[in-house]
Amino acid sequence: MVVKTINSGSRGNGYALISGEDVLLLECGVPAKEMLKAIDYQTSKVVGCIASHVHSDHVGFIKQYMQYGIKVYTSDEVQSDIETIMGEKTIGLQRMRRKNFLGCFSVVPFRVPHGDTECDGWLIDTAEGRVLFITDAEYCPYDFSKMNINYGLIECNYSEDYLSTDDSGSKNHHVLTGHLELQTCKRLVQSINSNSLRSIGLIHLSAGNGNPRRFRNEISELVDSDVDIWIAEKGTEKEFRLTPF
Repeated sequence: MVVKTINSGSRGNGYALISGEDVLLLECGVPAKEMLKAIDYQTSKVVGCIASHVHSDHVGFIKQYMQYGIKVYTSDEVQSDIETIMGEKTIGLQRMRRKNFLGCFSVVPFRVPHGDTECDGWLIDTAEGRVLFITDAEYCPYDFSKMNINYGLIECNYSEDYLSTDDSGSKNHHVLTGHLELQTCKRLVQSINSNSLRSIGLIHLSAGNGNPRRFRNEISELVDSDVDIWIAEKGTEKEFRLTPF
């Protein structure tokens, strides 16, 4: 299985999971032309796109994706937000219930706190492993320690010691209640660390309140040396594999 980072951050988010002949898109916050290039224009292989919440850096190009016949899946709660704000109707799924038959993928949406906005993380399964995808969350409210997570796409947005005291209170409030801080991310990584863990991509880093090298180094110290900790930067492509060879 391969994961491609189309873009990651406040300017737009989009990822492609490719397993065999199937492509599952994560978020539609990048222009369709960038998404199409990342998947070699093979829209016939796209089994769907899952979206976390209604903010434009995650679903701002939903209309373009739908014009290419791509079905967008969200939780029922997020579906209501998108229909109200953007006028588009996604395929709503019940939280904590598995959706099978997205090609070789099955997915489970689960609520994560993101200020006052409905938002979901996703548990994604294929024959090639289990992926935990969490972005724009103050923290993860569920315990995945016994779920044998193989791969993570996990937000590590900011470190609290980088927040400027000159920022307005409302700006800091949005960051604090809507994004995963370094220490919170580290606790989550520690909770899913096991012999099954193979790779974690750190996503949605803040340009002003983050430090990619520091974040990667500190989180690498928490896991075995053979677990690949990497930064999801635009254009990054990683192979997810259960065996080292």
